[in-house]
Amino acid sequence: MDALKIDWDSPAKAAAIGLSAARRPARKQPKTGCIITARYHGTNVRMRVVDRDGDKSSIAQVIGVDTQEDRDDARILLNEGDTVLVPDSKRAVVRY
Repeated sequence: MDALKIDWDSPAKAAAIGLSAARRPARKQPKTGCIITARYHGTNVRMRVVDRDGDKSSIAQVIGVDTQEDRDDARILLNEGDTVLVPDSKRAVVRY
């Protein structure tokens, strides 16, 4: 599967600025169909896991990019439907 390799934000950076309130670290590996989230250039990205890449990463499809904030950042290039590689160290699961 051809997945984009993204330079995700550090979860510690997100926590330091209070942006991880709706996220919680997951100790277990996400399974196919799980919803995960990660931060990319300060923006929340929600994804559905479609496969695992070894023991430390997920291959996931982007299902939502938080665009509520007014951003002029041209680096935000993720769109719904993109397939990305998400290291376990950079993601959280969404709390519903």
